[in-house]
Amino acid sequence: MTLRPPSVVGTVQDDPFDCWMENEIKKGCPEFEVFRSGKLTTPDIVVRDKKNNILIGLEIKKLIQTTRGKDPRGLTIDYNSCLPCGKALIRVGEDTVEIPCFYLFAMLDPTSSQMVTTIIMDGDFLNYDFELHKEAKYANRSEYNHGPYGEGSVRHRRMYTYPNPLNYKMDFFHLRHILVVKKQDICHVEGEYNCTDLVVRDDKYDNSFHYVIIDNKAKDSLPFEKLPVRRDVFRDCKGRMPRERTASMPHIPPIE
Repeated sequence: MTLRPPSVVGTVQDDPFDCWMENEIKKGCPEFEVFRSGKLTTPDIVVRDKKNNILIGLEIKKLIQTTRGKDPRGLTIDYNSCLPCGKALIRVGEDTVEIPCFYLFAMLDPTSSQMVTTIIMDGDFLNYDFELHKEAKYANRSEYNHGPYGEGSVRHRRMYTYPNPLNYKMDFFHLRHILVVKKQDICHVEGEYNCTDLVVRDDKYDNSFHYVIIDNKAKDSLPFEKLPVRRDVFRDCKGRMPRERTASMPHIPPIE
């Protein structure tokens, strides 16, 4: 890929990779209309099928591979002030519309300008609680008249970290180019496809949701009953514990 330098893309929040992806979808799928949402707006891209007026959101998460071939983040990745979800709200004209939302995770090799990992994932795989998602969108607030002179302000902005599917330790995701969809949505995938894994997501309420990994570079496609089953794929994220925060300050040696 050839990415434009950030200085000619727009604001500092605009990502050249988002711009490149927008153009690639337009070139590869002329039957689609593609709308880039702009800075700090979720989802990054909205795609509309001109024929049937179907809309989907696409949130883009990109990481640059380290020199050792690993991801730079580890267990989690930042989702800024809006946690991930399989649904999103957008405005179409004067109407507010609820649309399905997918996430594109991409790992880029800085030396070859290649995507070494790509994962297109149903957002529900990360979080299916749409009410929680909507609550997060309106949770940020600003406080004014701050400080001894009343001239400052404080922006209370939540920062969410949720699982990072680009974590190099997740070998069933790492260095693959895959689609992760609900098992019941397989019927909507056009053409031939190779299913390689079944991932079961068990929530805190004893519900289980089945997802299928589609990898068209895989040699063989297995029937559902023979797919290897993976559960609790983000167990290490659940094992995190809160840490007491301390104030940082400069530390200098005393006068001798």
